[in-house]
Amino acid sequence: MLYTLTLYALLGVGLAASIGFLVLHRPRRFFRTVEINASWWVIIVALWYARSLILVGIRGASPSGPWWDVALSLGLLAAIDGLLLVRFFSYLRYRRDHPEDPPTAS
Repeated sequence: MLYTLTLYALLGVGLAASIGFLVLHRPRRFFRTVEINASWWVIIVALWYARSLILVGIRGASPSGPWWDVALSLGLLAAIDGLLLVRFFSYLRYRRDHPEDPPTAS
């Protein structure tokens, strides 16, 4: 039960961070090099997380390996969540420092 709740929490946080970044970033031209570098890995991870959440909801989760295997998989999931959260909060800081509408000279 604790393993399933941990999976739900980690997958939910990662999915929320990636969707939050994509909503704020609003990529317009998906096939430009800048957009591929900025957004595509977030899109791929968001799809992977959404799929994983659906599968955990359907099948459930139970640790089926030794303790180090479970620790490694949860640790890697937490590390990817950390990257997504850093991406989300760094983009929030960027948006705060660089407003979209520059002040006009009067």
